[in-house]
Amino acid sequence: MLGDPRTVRVTGDDTAAVFRRAEDAGPTPDGVGAEGDPGGDHGRDLGGDLGKGARRGPVREAYVWCNLTSGDGSRALWLLLLPFMVVNLAHWMRPSGPGRPRTVRLYGLLVRLSALTLTVLLVAAACEVALDLLAWQCAGTPACVRRHSWLGFLAPAAPGAPAGPGGWWSAPGRRLALAAALPAALTGLLWYLSHRTWRAYESHRPLSADMGPDTGGPGPGADGRGSVGDGLGPGADGRGSVGDGLGAGAVGRGSGGGGLGAVADGRGSVGDDPGARAVGPGSVGEGPGAEAGEPGLIGDGHTSVAGGSGPGDDGFRTRAGGSEPTGDAPGTGSHGRGAGSHGDGARVDEAEADVHGSALVRAGFWYGRRLVARLRAAHTAAGLLTVAAAVATPAVRFDHRTGGPAALDALGLLLTAALLAWAVAVVGVVCRRGRGENRLDQRLDQHLVRSLPLVALALLLLSLVYAGWSRPGWQSTGRIPGDPAFGALMLAQGLLVIALGAVARDLHRRRRDPRAGMRGLGGPAVTLLACALGGVMSGGLAQRVADWLDGTRALLAGPPVLLTWQASAIPPLLVVLSVLAALLAVRTARLARAERDRVRQEHPGESEDPSRTRAIARARAVATLTDRAPLVVTVLTVATLLLGTSALAGALATGKTPVGAARRTHHLVQAVAETSQALGSWLVGFGFLLFVTWGRRAYKDASARRTIGILWDVGTFWPRAAHPFAPPCYAERAVPDLTWRMATWTRRTGGRLVLSGHSQGSVLAAAAAWQLPPSVRGRVALLTYGSPLERLYGRWFPAHFGPPALAALHHDIACWRNLYRRTDPIGGPVRVAGDATPEVDHEPLPDPRAYGRTAEHPLPAPILGHSDYQSDPAFTRERAHLLTRLCPGLPGQRPGQGT
Repeated sequence: MLGDPRTVRVTGDDTAAVFRRAEDAGPTPDGVGAEGDPGGDHGRDLGGDLGKGARRGPVREAYVWCNLTSGDGSRALWLLLLPFMVVNLAHWMRPSGPGRPRTVRLYGLLVRLSALTLTVLLVAAACEVALDLLAWQCAGTPACVRRHSWLGFLAPAAPGAPAGPGGWWSAPGRRLALAAALPAALTGLLWYLSHRTWRAYESHRPLSADMGPDTGGPGPGADGRGSVGDGLGPGADGRGSVGDGLGAGAVGRGSGGGGLGAVADGRGSVGDDPGARAVGPGSVGEGPGAEAGEPGLIGDGHTSVAGGSGPGDDGFRTRAGGSEPTGDAPGTGSHGRGAGSHGDGARVDEAEADVHGSALVRAGFWYGRRLVARLRAAHTAAGLLTVAAAVATPAVRFDHRTGGPAALDALGLLLTAALLAWAVAVVGVVCRRGRGENRLDQRLDQHLVRSLPLVALALLLLSLVYAGWSRPGWQSTGRIPGDPAFGALMLAQGLLVIALGAVARDLHRRRRDPRAGMRGLGGPAVTLLACALGGVMSGGLAQRVADWLDGTRALLAGPPVLLTWQASAIPPLLVVLSVLAALLAVRTARLARAERDRVRQEHPGESEDPSRTRAIARARAVATLTDRAPLVVTVLTVATLLLGTSALAGALATGKTPVGAARRTHHLVQAVAETSQALGSWLVGFGFLLFVTWGRRAYKDASARRTIGILWDVGTFWPRAAHPFAPPCYAERAVPDLTWRMATWTRRTGGRLVLSGHSQGSVLAAAAAWQLPPSVRGRVALLTYGSPLERLYGRWFPAHFGPPALAALHHDIACWRNLYRRTDPIGGPVRVAGDATPEVDHEPLPDPRAYGRTAEHPLPAPILGHSDYQSDPAFTRERAHLLTRLCPGLPGQRPGQGT
């Protein structure tokens, strides 16, 4: 990122940190020196150069956040939590609903309830494997025990014998109590992972209005100065002291895809030259630029910032050749702020955020500690209650039979009532409160967070004791009682998705966005897919374990028929997707043929190379497949809904597996049923292994990460607002890191920043810019390239990245420029135009740089697509223009007597 192998960490830890080149790592005007080198040789060299008035460019910094999403191969196991991540995405995919706060809260409530059903489904699947298939069916069948000798101590009593070979553990209730350790341990593991990752990610507090970046004092003021008494703001004459123009930052990933950045380079002039003169670097491998600038950067997936001299006490900033106040009067320098934004870093309330266009400006957006703690307690309690119900239900049914023991029957009814009452309490906690984003809420409902899981754990222990009580004559036959629970759960999920679709449709009507994916129904569609994915994974796991325990399929009753029906729906779904893929391939081929003519027209006078033309046209056509994602999701959702409804209806109507239901039908129907059931079972097992393998490769291989990791980066960008067991949100660490670094630097130096981001790094850059106080945001220029801000986030998350939000961001920051290519499958235009400022979007960059061999490109130029934007001359040129547009009327930095 920095173009130099000699780098030093300035601040941060092994998870995420800010780096500088070693020659820039000494004490700088912002008072920050390199870790382990306080005032060392690097500091003396830098100070000596400054004291002599040497001409230096902005100090470049790289914020490396790769360890927030990457790491060792064990993180691939997080992919098993994919249904939780997907349903959490649905929370953020709602349409914007200005003036409809109750409808917005209802939308969030429905998503949280859907997420709760997924936790119950996961634990119920574990109970199905451990309690039903292992402890109830296999351990209760002598022939199955002989096939699996390790279950011998659970074997049932022989006819006429008081106990089986296993003795005390052979009773059905005790077998269930012992097997319950597996799903209970799974629930505890999910709680532990959520709690541990919260400490690593979500415990980092963002910058707040009433808290200075360093000392707890007020944040940067609106007049361009640091806080009162810090003595580090620019002078009253509008000139910064030596080094006021020195500062930089970078947001980036270091390794892997998702947003590598290049520092927006440029030098503040020294002496009497007005403004700041940008010196453009050459790209790596091409040597320096025209005026011997810094080396360029090549990479994928980051954001970066560079700084220059900032405004003085005149309280004005310049945009597009004109000056405007930076915030001396409330609401004058920031679009969408209105009254209540006084230039002191104060955040907007909910109504102002709706006017602004995005909730990402709210102070508490990136600090969801309170809600995550509540949801973690509720979901943990729900998981433990599911295990308790699975253990207690068979015993309650046995005791409730005619002639059963009255005392145990009464105890069973009381236990059932207690489980139901606490389940209602858990649902009430989930329904009661959503996210509080308007302020930095540091409260924690300690009593509630502790009591919910502890009482559920106590009820589970009581259920184990109750089920393990001696019951002569009790034997396990067939499937464990409670088989209809899966059907009820699937029906509840379907009803929640339908209600969610109605709410989303109502919100979309309030503010129609033609670019919104699926016309505002993206959230309900994703919720349905999350539920379907959880059901398929549960059914496939149960089917594979049943096949392993009973290879002949003659000894055991097997898993619930609904799970078998769900796994059998996979082959028909794959057929539908195959047809869709074929249609998209035909359309892409036609589009590629049409693009050939455009490619020829773009290079007049050059001899045509047919293979070169086809390659360029194919790259452009393939890049358009990203825009067909709404069609793919729509077809997948409709097919999933129809197949899921058919599976539920078939299981409830027949009570048999697909093969059993088709036994007396036409032989063609029987063949289809047998094929679907067999293939579905094996495809789930194979897909599970393939899923983990791909996930591990994505964490280890940077090239694979660029292909696989984009969806993962999108999914883990958002806070855990619906499901606490989803993979952690890296932005709740990265965004506070960035805002703290930028706010402290501008406060100490009065300088300016160019924040540069590629791919996912551009999204982090935008999120960090939204969180900055208005006075700081007015000193920041934004350079994005290969950015999915509108193409992906704007279409699928319209409430937070829709056109009003991006337009407001454009107006709030000093200036913004976006670069993209037609061959880029991820990045695209942001479609924001200013009234009195240059348009944000640059015209599409040529890719490849040269069609044929030229003097500048004697070898064939590669088709870059999503990578290597920094090597394009437009990158250096636009970066220099942004630095020039940042307060061009102010005097340049001048020599001084030290920092």
